[in-house]
Amino acid sequence: MANWFTKETQSFYIARPDAAAGELIYLHPDRSIPRGTKITVRTDECALFFREGRFVGRLDAGAVQLDTANIPFLGHLFVDRLTGANHFISEIFFVSLSETIFQLPIDALGQYTDRNSSNVISILGGLTYTVKVTDPIKLISELGGQAASSGAVIRDVFNGRLRNQLRRLVGQRTQQAAALDVVSNVDAESFSQQLNQLAEGEFRPLGLAVGRIFDLLLTLDETSLDLLREFGKQEAEIRLQEKGARLATQEGFEEFNIVQGRRRALEGLGDGLASGNGPMLLTGGLGANLTGSPMRTAARVSQSAQGRSSGVLSNVASSFIIRTDGVDTGPYTARQVALLAISKGLTLDRLMIRGSGDSADLEFSADLEPQIVAEYRRRVPPTSPVAAPINNDFQSKQTSSRMSSGQAAGTSTAATSFDIALAGAIQDGVLTGTEVEMLANLAVALGLDRTSDAAKARVFGLLAGKSVQIDLSK
Repeated sequence: MANWFTKETQSFYIARPDAAAGELIYLHPDRSIPRGTKITVRTDECALFFREGRFVGRLDAGAVQLDTANIPFLGHLFVDRLTGANHFISEIFFVSLSETIFQLPIDALGQYTDRNSSNVISILGGLTYTVKVTDPIKLISELGGQAASSGAVIRDVFNGRLRNQLRRLVGQRTQQAAALDVVSNVDAESFSQQLNQLAEGEFRPLGLAVGRIFDLLLTLDETSLDLLREFGKQEAEIRLQEKGARLATQEGFEEFNIVQGRRRALEGLGDGLASGNGPMLLTGGLGANLTGSPMRTAARVSQSAQGRSSGVLSNVASSFIIRTDGVDTGPYTARQVALLAISKGLTLDRLMIRGSGDSADLEFSADLEPQIVAEYRRRVPPTSPVAAPINNDFQSKQTSSRMSSGQAAGTSTAATSFDIALAGAIQDGVLTGTEVEMLANLAVALGLDRTSDAAKARVFGLLAGKSVQIDLSK
């Protein structure tokens, strides 16, 4: 009895329920409406009455009692024979007139060709937008239909059309710009305006218009993003190499690297000898071959190797083995071989070497290896006695010269090595504080001086009267 009373009471009041407040269109579930029922239409909506597929009338905002006395069109809705003229038979649609929010979920828009990398990538997109009813009668009659699902139908149609238009715009943009620029969303406002214009022309004749578009987001799927990131890294490396190549062609670049190479070689020589480990520790700090020294193309077999093998040495060797008193040492780079010769006061024709990948019975003198000759000559100043032809035995000449002056053979060799290092350090006309320290370490290591201060005094004494700039701050 109580349930019947509650149901009967509710049937006398009709309004959009709060649960349906956000819906574009709400259909009242009961078609049989008692006479005298009070209907409430909210400020942001209107109520449309349909019977047997035809529009009958409209009520705007307000609270009204359903009676033919104040609503004339209700006279067409009486069911006299069955209800004694006490009920109306009608479908009542509440249509929202304010902006209603629709959302287009992020989903795949399609596959596109990236303008920058030519890779095929997948772009995802989604947005949020609002719609506003301009003609509620036409919207239901021509688009949504007279059903409870009318609002959902309109939303699905709208989402489908906007997604297609978004696919079209993204396709146009990817033909003009790289995919990463398109999905950066810097042009989201421009995309939104274009979509709004396209939707306006298509849906306004059907009684609906787009209010505003916001939260437009374009992105790449994970596979496409990884693909373009990898391409970007490779492209950056290529551009860096291009810049390096352009820099290498500029005037003075080669000379700069020659000077830097000499200084680094001197640093390695001084540190190695000061530590007591000798020049074999010169693997670090010598730098790459930036001056484009020619690579070895062929080498002859030495006299000791002739008759044991008729093979030909490898065309290119990046490291070498030195044969001394029948003992192999190494491998050494071309620079290290040159530095070893300089530090020991030897000419290159006195060193027997082979490529680290060559057979043990293939050896030749170091003066036949262009890489080593270039490194050797780069460190021997033209004014030095060692600047004579590579195959001249300057060691014996320098030794005999110094021996004639009453110096011991060991001291003569050490002094010669020191003179060569000093000449290499000052060839650019500048002697830095770092170079002074290394020369001092070298003099002590060679046994020329007992203390670092005495060695520095030797350096400054040898420079007296020479046009060399000394900069101890570096």
